[in-house]
Amino acid sequence: MHKKLTEQDIANIMGVNINGYTVEKARVKDGEFSDSNHYGIVLAVNEHGHHVTWQFHLADGWIPEVYWGHYHLENWETAIDDYNSRS
Repeated sequence: MHKKLTEQDIANIMGVNINGYTVEKARVKDGEFSDSNHYGIVLAVNEHGHHVTWQFHLADGWIPEVYWGHYHLENWETAIDDYNSRS
């Protein structure tokens, strides 16, 4: 089982570079499952202005592992909508 995410964990992931994308927003994942708060959602952008949302958890207590990416290229509006609606 992964670690429950805290406000400090979310603050620590802000600005981190993951696979060439810099995290701009992060939050704890919504959900009805007992472990939903062990996962988060990030919105990140690369140097070309391409946006991605990923689900993540912390490996080894502090290293963000991302997966299930939704890639939005330069479309900020769909990226932020996706970030806000992912649960």
